[in-house]
Amino acid sequence: MSLESLPTGADLECLLEVMEMDQYEDFFQALPPDVGRELGLELQRERGTLRLTSPGFDHPMFNRVMGVGLNREGRAEDPETELARARAHYEAAGVRRWMLQLLPHVEPPEFAAVAAPRGVIRLRGWAKHLGPSDQEIPSGSELRILRLGGEAGGGGTGARLVDAWAEIVTQNIGFPPAFVPWLRALHGRERWHLYLALDGETPVATGALYLSESDRGPIGQLTFATTLPEHRRRGAQSALIARRVGDARAAGARWIVCETDEERPERPNPSTRNLVRLGFPVAYVRANWGPPKPEG
Repeated sequence: MSLESLPTGADLECLLEVMEMDQYEDFFQALPPDVGRELGLELQRERGTLRLTSPGFDHPMFNRVMGVGLNREGRAEDPETELARARAHYEAAGVRRWMLQLLPHVEPPEFAAVAAPRGVIRLRGWAKHLGPSDQEIPSGSELRILRLGGEAGGGGTGARLVDAWAEIVTQNIGFPPAFVPWLRALHGRERWHLYLALDGETPVATGALYLSESDRGPIGQLTFATTLPEHRRRGAQSALIARRVGDARAAGARWIVCETDEERPERPNPSTRNLVRLGFPVAYVRANWGPPKPEG
């Protein structure tokens, strides 16, 4: 299996962007109403873009605009106009940290000059990794990998492990505690598959697989990869990747997509290197534009 039947260039960027947007729409469908009210969480489609807003969690991950230039609804604004809209929206919402995400084929070469007068800079980008699902990935770990709901747990074990999964993700990523019931609600959704790495009976690392449908067939998206600090460097994530890729392949997915922070000389990223080593090179880096992180 190869990537030859996938589009390239701008068409590939658009395909993967649409898939991520669809994943977030599914994620928000699981949002408990009380959590949404507490954090002010909103997901809005506008002119083909997808805008996430969360005044109660002042972080760019949930305060960002994606899909700029995709023209999914017959009309697309230019990046400069979208930047002005995003800045006005997030300032009105009281959000300090937000991002406008631009795919490589959408980002104008002179965008820094446009952004600077608005107090916006290029932040660390997000690297999109892509590889075929027919790779045999060595895990090299003694940790046990469990798909929640996929193996018999017995008694109340299933609910306990789902709680542990949600709590580890929340703790490691730095989400507010209100995210725990939201993440827990992903369990049992048709396209979501949740995984734990266990040291004996102790949950130590997490991962998730989202199976997207596209005109190219199912594609697996890997997300929510976290490991408790005291259990790192034991191969947990490689083992979780191997298991999820195998399950995605069994479900008919021919390609796997995942994302990491952009690696820069001054900010190396072990996760990026691990994915490349396992056969998932960087397809492109999506630029993130927003205000600098406030001091203090």
